[in-house]
Amino acid sequence: MIPVSIKRVFSFSWQHFWRNIWLSIATMMIIVLTLFSLTTLVLVNAIVDRTVNSVAETVDVSLYFDNEITEEAIELLQTELENIEEIKEIIYISPAAALEKFRVEHLNDETIQASLAELEENPLGATLILKAYNVDSYPVIMKKIAELQAETLAEEIDYDDHQILISRIDEFGSKIKNFGLILSLIFIVIALLTVFNTIRMGIYVHRKEITIMRLVGANNWFIRLPFILEGLLYAVLSCILFWLALFTLLHFMGPWINGLLAGIDFNINSYISSNIINILGFEFIVIALINTLSAVIAMGRYLRT
Repeated sequence: MIPVSIKRVFSFSWQHFWRNIWLSIATMMIIVLTLFSLTTLVLVNAIVDRTVNSVAETVDVSLYFDNEITEEAIELLQTELENIEEIKEIIYISPAAALEKFRVEHLNDETIQASLAELEENPLGATLILKAYNVDSYPVIMKKIAELQAETLAEEIDYDDHQILISRIDEFGSKIKNFGLILSLIFIVIALLTVFNTIRMGIYVHRKEITIMRLVGANNWFIRLPFILEGLLYAVLSCILFWLALFTLLHFMGPWINGLLAGIDFNINSYISSNIINILGFEFIVIALINTLSAVIAMGRYLRT
């Protein structure tokens, strides 16, 4: 059996919600916009991180050798490079493989193809491609390569330096993240003020009932509880509305969005589906805290009088 007092608390909250239905709808719309800004912030963070990681995966150090360098000399250098703990993988490309790769890359260039057909011997040498465990290790790898005096053997050492690009993406991503954070904070403040004013109006409408409860000895938390539950009701219904709208939007727009993000292999539907519990939990806690705080503040001044 549910105690009568608890029933009255829930009944009080539900009645106020429906008596001011248009104000309740307006309040929930503000909360939905807040949820939209929070979800956008989460997605932007994930997309920026994926973009940086996608670029970082393409970074490598390439050592190009003249075709006069013997295979034994290259193998000896490769053995020394394998002792560098920051290097994750070393890829050896033979002169024949390098020539075939060059041929394929310029398959539609008739001039180059004609020139290659006239070659009597392979002008290309072998190549060593070094990949690190993480992008921050490349400066260390370059330093150790210099210590091995690899430049005396390699005709060219090409550090495919995407660091500048990564830094720019990271900087641009940080600006977007900051903008999203500021936008979320603005909507959070607006939501707090909206719920606060909604609760204050409810207090005014039910001021006689509140006065009677105080006269019969009801404690402050018993008086606050219906308004706190009302705030939580806004949070629950707003989350349901927002996520129904989001899944509907993704059903129609998801393929188009994924097409835009195909270059970084980011699937927005899969990301949200696999992280929905964390995102929804985070958003509900934030909105519930906002609404609870609004209710407590709104009641605070009245209960002190």
